[in-house]
Amino acid sequence: MDDEPNAMDDEPMYDADRVVAPTPGSAITIPETANKFTIKGNHLTLIKGNQIDGRTKTDPHKHIHKFLRIYDMFKYRDTENEAVRLMMFPLSLTGEAKTWLDELNEGTIET
Repeated sequence: MDDEPNAMDDEPMYDADRVVAPTPGSAITIPETANKFTIKGNHLTLIKGNQIDGRTKTDPHKHIHKFLRIYDMFKYRDTENEAVRLMMFPLSLTGEAKTWLDELNEGTIET
């Protein structure tokens, strides 16, 4: 077994050779009902404390599962859960994962 780190471990999850430009607007469409509440500070801390950076050694499926487990602890009265999840999800991304989200076309993610 090779103990040397693999150079690919620090590469972004998407192909680094392609040229992309950020898309104006948000890739995530948030329902208008989401404007009627504020995300609680301790909830933001939990989400930001469990961010994914998008490197190849990170598992996006595990991240989504963990994000949903953390999110399921939250309850917001008179607000659809889906809207809250859509607002919080970008906060769970950092580094290359955040870059990936920022490069998606506007309105790509609706659920």
